[in-house]
Amino acid sequence: MTRLANTFVTAIYVVDQYAHHPVEKTVKLASILKEHYANYEVIVIDNGLSVDDLSRLRQVLQTVPCIRVIRLSKNHDTDTAVFAGIEASIGDYVCVLYDNDPEHLVPEFVSLATQSDIIFGVATNLNRQTKGEQLGASIFYWYSKKYLGINVPKNSTYYICMNRSAANALTRSGRSMRHVRHMALRVGFTSTVYEYELPKDAQPYSHARAVTLLSRAVDLTANYSSHPLQMLSYFGIIAGILNILYAVYVLIVNFSRDDVAKGWTTLSLQSSLMFFILFMILAVLSEYIGKILSETQQEPPYHIMQELSSTISIADETRRNVTK
Repeated sequence: MTRLANTFVTAIYVVDQYAHHPVEKTVKLASILKEHYANYEVIVIDNGLSVDDLSRLRQVLQTVPCIRVIRLSKNHDTDTAVFAGIEASIGDYVCVLYDNDPEHLVPEFVSLATQSDIIFGVATNLNRQTKGEQLGASIFYWYSKKYLGINVPKNSTYYICMNRSAANALTRSGRSMRHVRHMALRVGFTSTVYEYELPKDAQPYSHARAVTLLSRAVDLTANYSSHPLQMLSYFGIIAGILNILYAVYVLIVNFSRDDVAKGWTTLSLQSSLMFFILFMILAVLSEYIGKILSETQQEPPYHIMQELSSTISIADETRRNVTK
């Protein structure tokens, strides 16, 4: 591939405790960028690096240029770690890798990003931990496409590349809860899918528990759509109409018959149904109120504990292209 002298590429490498050989991958990633681009930087997001790996990475900073290590104060979800990297990036093109995503594909992603604003990586061999998670993901992607208007590609990963305009659009969001794939689709920029294969030792891609994944699905739904509230509004209207019809039925029976039964079964069924709808409404309202509370508190989603840099931080230190 021809060297792109006027292109500044930022590669964000999000690392947690499940990454394989993160130090070696960081060095290789820096080498690949050096071979292809005149200006580049590698940002390593420490979201759970081991003490040994961190110590080795400190030594690498003494010899390998253009690497920055951002240590978060505690372990966060992957989306928060990704946004920490995007907000720290200064490149014309920003490429995100998570744990064991193959680093040699970065030039391919960047090349595609010159023609489309955002490139979504889709792993053709992506496996989930259980069949239940696979089914849940399929249901959620269907719901997201049909009712939230967000068509997340099936088997999409955190391997994403975007130009500076798209990166700035994502970082300008004032939300405290941000999900990179959904927000990237909501900003309205053009997008393209790039299929690739994960290494065998990268399976499963995500180690999140089923409860965590369910909570994330609820967060996404509550943050990006009012559809659940609309559905419960319809349920409330239907429940109210049924109550009126039932009241009319009771009056008709009461005036037309003398031997009116107590109706314990019917009354119990009606009460159970109404209370079910009532508590469903309260549960969803509580979820939305919780999200509103989180947004109004305006607390930063993450804190940077420490930032480490190579002796030479970037190839051309006079170059800046972050706009507000």
